[in-house]
Amino acid sequence: MNLEKVKQRFVQEIKLRAYDDRYIDRDEEMEILKTAVAEGLTVDFARRALRQVCEANDYVLESVLDEKAKEMLEQFAEDGQVDKKEFYDTVSVIAKAAKGRLKEDAVAKKVKRIMEDNEMKPRQGLFKGGSWYDEIA
Repeated sequence: MNLEKVKQRFVQEIKLRAYDDRYIDRDEEMEILKTAVAEGLTVDFARRALRQVCEANDYVLESVLDEKAKEMLEQFAEDGQVDKKEFYDTVSVIAKAAKGRLKEDAVAKKVKRIMEDNEMKPRQGLFKGGSWYDEIA
């Protein structure tokens, strides 16, 4: 199979994966990339093509949301901590970037997971509302 046909097949694979919900989670992304590599495409080419197809078709990639959230949190956490406003500002931006494909509580859980994965700490008060981060299940 020539390279152009492989590329066309790859684009169709992406569209099929995102057809139902217009959202590609990390597992689907990994399967798409594995398929591309098995067909002879490089990982870098496949990743670029995946992002381009998603942008052109208004699909949301979970990995892009995670990267954006991590970047925001790193800016907020210069002192090693993220306060409640910064956390929910990040949730708001990521929820908007998800284009309605994730509910806000799912985005909050995602942002919390990213903080924990990157050893970022929440800044919590001792008084009313001080346990806001612990309440995110």
